[in-house]
Amino acid sequence: MGTDVTTLTRNATVSKTRPDPPPARAALGRRLTPEPESDAEVLHRVQQGDAGAYRVLVERYQQRLYAMLYGMLRNGEDAREVAQESFIKAFNNLDRFRSDSSFYTWLYRIAVNLAIDTRRRHGKRTFAEYDDTRMHGDDGAGLPSRDPTHHSPGRRLERKRLMERIEWAIAQLPDDQRTAIVLREIEGLAYKEIAEVMECPEGTVMSRLFYGRKKLQELLADQR
Repeated sequence: MGTDVTTLTRNATVSKTRPDPPPARAALGRRLTPEPESDAEVLHRVQQGDAGAYRVLVERYQQRLYAMLYGMLRNGEDAREVAQESFIKAFNNLDRFRSDSSFYTWLYRIAVNLAIDTRRRHGKRTFAEYDDTRMHGDDGAGLPSRDPTHHSPGRRLERKRLMERIEWAIAQLPDDQRTAIVLREIEGLAYKEIAEVMECPEGTVMSRLFYGRKKLQELLADQR
């Protein structure tokens, strides 16, 4: 089921099989917002031949996937390339997707494996500077920061240096510890979800997080 993701997302369409029912009297004048489709519903449409519906999943997860990959690769170009490759590989292998797991953990598993291959292929390459555009001045939850000093030059420089030190330290970790740290601390995944992505027991995830955090503390202490 090969396809080009760029063409796929550009040409995506959503069809209506029947008109929306008229709003109830109490809802007159109120703006009605349709419930978003679940991943399973979108995948069902794709598997029924509506390839353009895959755009919904691309738009739903592309930013999160890029943030995770940047945390692993510390290079914006590599992160974008691996993200696109991950979506293409997932699309071309949808017949292997098991509905008893969530689509995004399956997608992340594909992306993590591709990112590890990319790191090994590139070796000790020179990483790009901290990508401040990933944060957009938010508070870590996608909301604008309420800190009045956040946009001051001194605060921004301090924050940039701190993030560069953290990202440098994360890059020094072994692949398994770095992956666990990024999925937990950057993506906020639960232990069970990380275990699915990394295909290992939850106890192993906890162990990797413990040693990864310990190593980060040591590396950051040396950088002070």
